[in-house]
Amino acid sequence: MVFTVCRQIFEHSSDTMNISFENKLRLGFIGNLLIVALSGSVFIYRTRAKVDPSIIDMLDLTILFLIGISLVLLVVVYVIIRSQFDAKKRSQQELLENKLLLQSILDNTNSPISIKELNGEYLLVNHECERILKLPANEVKGKTDHDLFPKEIADVIRGADLDVVKASKELSIEEHYTLDDGEHTFLSVKFPLFNKNGRVYAVGSISTDITSLKKEQQTLKDGENFFKYSMDILVIASDAAFIKVNPATMLILGYTEEELLGRPFLSFVHPEDVDVTLAEVAKLQKGLTTISFENRYLCKDGSYKWLNWNTYPDTDTGLLYATARDITKAKSDREMLLMADRFFKMSFEMLIVANTKYFLKVNDAFTRILGYEQREAFSMPFMDIVHPDDLAKTVEAIEKLKQGQAVINYRLRLRCKDNSYKWLEVSGSIDKESKLVYAVARDITEQVKLENGRQIAINELMANEEKLELILENINEGVIVTDDKREVILANYVANEMFGIQNNDKITANLTDRFELYFPDEKSIFPSQLLPLEKALNGEPTNDVDIVLWDPEQEEKRRVLMSGRPLVDPQNKVVAAVVTVKDISRYKQLEEELQVTEQKYRRLIGFKKDQGEEVPEARLASRVNGKLPQ
Repeated sequence: MVFTVCRQIFEHSSDTMNISFENKLRLGFIGNLLIVALSGSVFIYRTRAKVDPSIIDMLDLTILFLIGISLVLLVVVYVIIRSQFDAKKRSQQELLENKLLLQSILDNTNSPISIKELNGEYLLVNHECERILKLPANEVKGKTDHDLFPKEIADVIRGADLDVVKASKELSIEEHYTLDDGEHTFLSVKFPLFNKNGRVYAVGSISTDITSLKKEQQTLKDGENFFKYSMDILVIASDAAFIKVNPATMLILGYTEEELLGRPFLSFVHPEDVDVTLAEVAKLQKGLTTISFENRYLCKDGSYKWLNWNTYPDTDTGLLYATARDITKAKSDREMLLMADRFFKMSFEMLIVANTKYFLKVNDAFTRILGYEQREAFSMPFMDIVHPDDLAKTVEAIEKLKQGQAVINYRLRLRCKDNSYKWLEVSGSIDKESKLVYAVARDITEQVKLENGRQIAINELMANEEKLELILENINEGVIVTDDKREVILANYVANEMFGIQNNDKITANLTDRFELYFPDEKSIFPSQLLPLEKALNGEPTNDVDIVLWDPEQEEKRRVLMSGRPLVDPQNKVVAAVVTVKDISRYKQLEEELQVTEQKYRRLIGFKKDQGEEVPEARLASRVNGKLPQ
């Protein structure tokens, strides 16, 4: 009871005076020491000094009083110590409770929390840290990041901790860890812990797993990039107008974003496609999805482009999410393919697609010409229907195709279904990527027959020509044959000799190129239009035209008789002319010599010379000298 009262009084006085525990002990110790010293001094004085007994009784009472005070001080000190121990116990209990509460809070949070000393050793970790590190707390404490993580990761974490120490303030960093379920990203807030002197003695860390957030951010970023960089049209729209468009929309249609967002999208639709577009919009308003809907959109340059739409309605927001692809070229290509397919089927020539062994696709002309059905053509190697005599050169043609060379106008014979053979003229090439052969073939069976017949006729003609040349060469007259363009196509050696050229030289049909032409009087010029060749080419035959040919280069003359005959075709059209040239110079010379002789003998027998008659000897002399009279 006494101790309790003293304790309450002491605590009240201590609280009032605000005396610390150390000062309390110091004051109690000093006070008690003074009382003991004073008591000892009084006791010594009593025992050694000779004093009045009444004073001795007073001294004894003083000693007893001092002893009482000492006992009171001892009780006070005890009370102080006891109260301090109780307070410390209560503080420790509260600290333990707070520590357990803090640990409970730390262990029940999903964020990894840790505290490390300045040397990097762990002081505290929560359950989430234990889960990530796969170690209990007692095994983590005292270890560093380099004991728990690969060096490259530990270096990054340690560097961040030192940055916090240097800055003496909290920092936020992203840390990456590989857990059982894959790579994780944590946003860690690191902060310094200070002692009572204001110095950093530890580094705390609270981390938040932001892996899902990062994935969502990346997904949003990827989605935005996809929206931005997609080559297809991507739009968000209401049932009346565009709300958002990607760059591809502007690129394909040619408008700016403001021009697209400021107008109802039906204003871009081709007038012929408005009704079907409205029908699709009505379906979308009912929550139905549009797949591969096609319509035409007006471009800024006034042209229209075909777009293929896939649209998904959001019934909660009423928004339409649509993708569209420009199929203008594809649609044109499709139409071209349809036209090509119709051409393939309707072509009168055989169109073939094959590899180097089998037919892969043939048109109707193949069946019409060879008689095989398409399924029959696909099931047999095409070399099986090649004529045996054409096998070797067909193998060579296939090798050329394999080497990438085109085969042009290659002829071969193929066996028909009725076992007859038909001649085909084939042109084809190989596609380097697909290794397929594309070929066109036409039936030339009748043409080959005609060519064979023509060759026979040519052979016969050549034989007849040889006979004709043989006959012409044995004729003493010169023979020249020209076509309707006055080109010499045939001349015998006599004609060549008259014109003074070799047999293999080209003779000219134009006599004025080499000779001067005169009438037999050797004075009057003979007109070239009256030559037998000119008349023959005009369809008029001539006989024995007497002409004098004077060669200025050789200073020689010939007197010839020329005849001409036209050659006509069945339509009576002149196609050639035949000219014969007979050299009568020698005959005329003999004739004049006879006349001279006749005159000579007439004078001998008494005949007189007629007046005005030229002396035969003079005329003969001029001809012998080869000069025309002046």
